Amino acid sequence: MTDEHPSGPGRGERTLARLQTLLLEADGLDDFLRELVRLAATALPAPVYCSITLSGEKRSHPYTAAASDELVELFDQRQYEVDEGPCLETLRTGIPHHIDDVDQEDRFGAFPGLARANGLRSMLALPLAPPRQHVAGVLNMYSTEVGAFTGPVREQAAVFASHASGALGVALKFAGQQQFSLDLQSAIASRTVIDQALGIVMSRQGCTAERAFNILTRASQTRNIKLRDLAADLVRNVSGEAPAVRPLWPRNSPLRGERG
Repeated sequence: MTDEHPSGPGRGERTLARLQTLLLEADGLDDFLRELVRLAATALPAPVYCSITLSGEKRSHPYTAAASDELVELFDQRQYEVDEGPCLETLRTGIPHHIDDVDQEDRFGAFPGLARANGLRSMLALPLAPPRQHVAGVLNMYSTEVGAFTGPVREQAAVFASHASGALGVALKFAGQQQFSLDLQSAIASRTVIDQALGIVMSRQGCTAERAFNILTRASQTRNIKLRDLAADLVRNVSGEAPAVRPLWPRNSPLRGERG
């Protein structure tokens, strides 16, 4: 495989550097995936459309997390509806799938006909499997031309998918940490409001914290209202203002795109 710039870094190194930049500049997981498919669509020496399919929590509800064009986003959805296609097979098995010409393809049930109806003639589905993890998703590449994914093109696509898998693993890890941080903030905020309400009940009833908590819990069950909402109402009635909770902001991660 010949490099376009023999004296400079190889294509794989340039791709890896660009992916690292995407990680650092992205404002979140969605932003990273959108930029990733745009990069994938221009990384090969052939005009292609790209999308990324991820699986739901139960791995039975795939969805398109990002697409370089509305055409392939809608086409992906049709695959999910009929539950057939190389994308889904790759997601389930972790094995790449290649279609050179949909007119000559007899696998994947209704998929070849759907592709033909949408003007797509060839396709490549590559697994996105971060290190030490199961297949997290699939990088889908579509072309309106027959035979677009030649051997050299597939080699370059495989190198890109390998680098993208590592970047996706980092992105998912940071996204998970950020969600954990948000969940923790929500839990702390709820606990703070409840503690304020407990203080009010203890003062009014002259009772212990445990007794005050039992009073609030029974009131919550009787009125069929969440304990935090009941506590917030009590604090608001006493102070005349909504409960003030100081947020705990996590440090910016590379995926949050720290700006000046």
